[in-house]
Amino acid sequence: MNDDGFRAAALKFALFAIVAILIPVLAPGYALQQVAIAIAYTIAILGLNLLMGFAGQICLAQGTLFGVGAYVTAILNATYGVSPLLTLPASAAVAAAIGLVIGLPALRLQGLQLAIVTFGIAAAFPQLLLKMGSLTGGVSGLPIEAPEAPSFLSDSPELWLYIISLTCAGIGALLVSRMLFGDNGRSLRAQRDNPQIAQALGVNLTRTRLWAFAASSALAGLGGGVFGIISGFISPESFLAILSINIVIGSIVGGATSIVGAFLGGLFMVFVPTWASDINLSLGNLIYGLALILIMMVARNGVTGFIEKWLSMTFRRMASSRRQIETREELI
Repeated sequence: MNDDGFRAAALKFALFAIVAILIPVLAPGYALQQVAIAIAYTIAILGLNLLMGFAGQICLAQGTLFGVGAYVTAILNATYGVSPLLTLPASAAVAAAIGLVIGLPALRLQGLQLAIVTFGIAAAFPQLLLKMGSLTGGVSGLPIEAPEAPSFLSDSPELWLYIISLTCAGIGALLVSRMLFGDNGRSLRAQRDNPQIAQALGVNLTRTRLWAFAASSALAGLGGGVFGIISGFISPESFLAILSINIVIGSIVGGATSIVGAFLGGLFMVFVPTWASDINLSLGNLIYGLALILIMMVARNGVTGFIEKWLSMTFRRMASSRRQIETREELI
């Protein structure tokens, strides 16, 4: 990474840390809970960014895997009395296993064909939940106990939920960063850019694609578990097929090849539709659609891509100005 890239990355991290600290200070209780839900979606978007942005695989079933994680948490807590926080590893593991099965078509199908197959899974998932009513609670759904907050946060349960979601998202972001570093990251990018050349260079396409699906699905399951804990109740209505589309939109808007972009995408999923409806209830969908069009016109590589481009231009101008000043001083 060059000096400009390092400074840009450091600046983004510093800004992210400042915002994460200021949100609990500035946001009221309900808004803070909404931010926590947005961060739960962020974890699922992180997984989709890994799969779609870096591995080049299309998946429209991320909302289904998100729902699987939520239901694993709910079933373990409501039926077996397991502490909600202790259910999160199981949510990630079960979703990863299902993701491996979903990833099998990716070995033969690509592009639109794979998108249709995975969207079919997303469309069927709510009906499957209803058919398995004895386990999932059917249309009545399942409650989830709120995790017990530490004594110093007992008066602020929303802050405790925010800390839980942010911690899980931070772990997810760290894992994705590690996955993209070294040979694994190079293998993902190689099979995304040119599978034939990647295979000729020794990349195992089958293992790489299945590994990407499993890791992406695990993150979706973790996000779903966090979502269930924050919501306190889940039902099939929470995991309709449109959820998978919204997660894809969040990934693209934030930046499909950006970790920070996943956080922006999660916030976009939760707050922009609400703000659009607040402006005009009858025209909410129109305003939301126009916002999507405007963002894609201005930031084709997502919001983070636009910010990175702007920061890069700013640093180049600063460097150019500095060199001009040094040149003038030498001439003087």
